[in-house]
Amino acid sequence: MITSQDIHEAVSALRTKDPFVVLTPGLIYRTLGKRPVCGNCMPLVAKLMVGYDEEGPSSAASFPHRSPFDDTPPAD
Repeated sequence: MITSQDIHEAVSALRTKDPFVVLTPGLIYRTLGKRPVCGNCMPLVAKLMVGYDEEGPSSAASFPHRSPFDDTPPAD
């Protein structure tokens, strides 16, 4: 069984190790040393993973993204 806290800790550990790592449910499972049994939890794992990743200060989502062709200043 994997808890939401386990997923949060895995995302945090992965982002600390490499802020630009591509997170996948499979990577979360491997980080936790687990294997999915039936796969029914994959959508929930993905949703929690993305949610925790967006909250983190070192997540790629927290870096400003701006097109070089965009004349408007980035929103704060």
